[in-house]
Amino acid sequence: MTKYSEKQKKQILTEYNDGKSIEKIMSTYGVSRSTIFAWIKKNIQTKKFIEYKKYEILQKELEHTKLKLEIYENLHCFKDSSIREKEIAISKYLGQYPTKTMCKVLALPCGTFYNYHFRKKDVTQNQIRDEKLKTEIMKSYLESERRFGAKKIFAKLQSIGIKTSPRKIQKLMKELNIKSIQIPQKNETRKPNPDYEFNKLKRLFNQDAPNKFWVSDITEVKIGLNKFYLCVIIDLFSRKVIAYRLSCQNNTSLTINTFKDAFEKRNRPTELSFHTDQGTNYKSIEFRDLLQTLKVNQSFSHRGNPYDNACMESFYASFKREEYNTKEYEFFEDLENSVNSYMEFYNNYRPHESLKNKTPNQFEAEYYENLANKKSQISL
Repeated sequence: MTKYSEKQKKQILTEYNDGKSIEKIMSTYGVSRSTIFAWIKKNIQTKKFIEYKKYEILQKELEHTKLKLEIYENLHCFKDSSIREKEIAISKYLGQYPTKTMCKVLALPCGTFYNYHFRKKDVTQNQIRDEKLKTEIMKSYLESERRFGAKKIFAKLQSIGIKTSPRKIQKLMKELNIKSIQIPQKNETRKPNPDYEFNKLKRLFNQDAPNKFWVSDITEVKIGLNKFYLCVIIDLFSRKVIAYRLSCQNNTSLTINTFKDAFEKRNRPTELSFHTDQGTNYKSIEFRDLLQTLKVNQSFSHRGNPYDNACMESFYASFKREEYNTKEYEFFEDLENSVNSYMEFYNNYRPHESLKNKTPNQFEAEYYENLANKKSQISL
């Protein structure tokens, strides 16, 4: 029986794979048909085994990559963080993840970590508090969709009983490498005009009860070259947005419909005053007739003076800085969703300094709760 070397077997299999017939291979090399098919079968099995091994290797690499991503997400630490921050982060998950993998993800030598770990140097109470505070800061920051800076986050943490300071939060935000995404709005400064018409508000922006003074204004927003107009009405007592409409036309219908929305939502209040600038929509005969019919007092700012309606100016500045200027809009629906989202955020989550860092809805709820308590005490 003729013995064939591995080189000869490989040559025969190559010629077979290239299309050479079994008969020619048999006559050329003097090898039997059954032997050739046995080699072919073995070669196929070998290839399958090699492919399976490659699959196993890729599978392990994928699992390892997933593990590294999970570690990176959970540790809340980065390669450019300080050595101490990395050591503390790894210590928290010691036993949950492989130490060597955590060290590799954060680019920290294993020896450095083990030296820290086995020295048994306890983290100071301040460091522990800072780590807990960082978690709350990040939570508030993300819930605000990255709009909040140190002052707003301080107000939110204070409202849930966490004692700290804006300066401390600013320091920890720097360590977390996060900051507010607000984009400043360019303000146009106009000279005050001495003309004084029907100004009943007289810049008394702090009211002692709801539905005494509402303020309103219209601002222009764009999608590309297309202009749209946002009309908003705010109750000065709580700074709450009580109605808003977005339209492709800046006309009297926009202001009338927005006011009707607010009037019905607030259960048709009495002894109400409505303050705006001297825009044509607000001075139109149709709008003024509506207010007169509903027995609503109308009030106007000085002509050309934005300071008489500073609360509305401030609101639109916040809206554009915190929402509109941070987004890109392709369709009207995108803009509409953005406006709806911000109004919800503004009324329910955003703290206001003028409200002792409470939200508009929270401020109003407390007012009505106190009012109900007083009435119950009187009835007793």
